[in-house]
Amino acid sequence: KLYLTKLNNEELDTQESARSVEILNFTTNLEHIGDIIDKNLMELASKKIKNHTAFSSDGMAELESFHARIVANLDLAMNVFASGDIELARQLLRQKTQVRELERRYIENHYERISARRPESITSSSLHLDVLRDLKRINSHLTSAAYSILERAGELSESRLVEHIKITKGQSVASPDLS
Repeated sequence: KLYLTKLNNEELDTQESARSVEILNFTTNLEHIGDIIDKNLMELASKKIKNHTAFSSDGMAELESFHARIVANLDLAMNVFASGDIELARQLLRQKTQVRELERRYIENHYERISARRPESITSSSLHLDVLRDLKRINSHLTSAAYSILERAGELSESRLVEHIKITKGQSVASPDLS
């Protein structure tokens, strides 16, 4: 970081300056990921071991699947960062939405197992939900690699909010789409 910030103080052209900011952003996001692993996931693993907590077989399969998706997105994010490929950046950003939907489905499945009174799901509930949440947070940091590439290509809007026009009794009313 010191090297890159020192470079910015010297004479860099616009493209070099933008790339140095991309590198700083990417490394900062990797640091945040490291913090999530070190401070959150490692603590959750320690609690699981200390309390002899077991996930249900379905819950464990979902966590493994979710983890595999995040690891695949790590590879994709590294490729996006290294190549600057716009199509890969689009793919990475689409993954953010898919991961969010997958997390939602796995949470619903988990609550169904609790409703069915599955003992492992009841005792592991907070751990299970925390692991899902932290893996999703990691994915969010990974997908940030796509933003600067897509912004440079003019493919990002200023805000994620999309205004939809509803016709109500002959009047148009804007309402934000928060999805």
